[in-house]
Amino acid sequence: MDQINTLFENLLNIGTGVGVAVAAFFVMWGAFLYMSAAGSPRQMENGKSAIVNALAGLAIVLMARVIAGMIQDAMAS
Repeated sequence: MDQINTLFENLLNIGTGVGVAVAAFFVMWGAFLYMSAAGSPRQMENGKSAIVNALAGLAIVLMARVIAGMIQDAMAS
């Protein structure tokens, strides 16, 4: 059982790391779009949308981490 918990924890850490890295990339991409908009409202909206979507994705990744941790704790008990 300890091996399964260790595997689960490792997969959870890897998944969280990948999710955070992808979210950081898309926040930077959205910021780049926003800064390079040169006053174009459509381009500025695209940049803001990318940033908001990246932050929403990050929130989903972190909540999944919390829920998975709660399930793991419930199964260990």
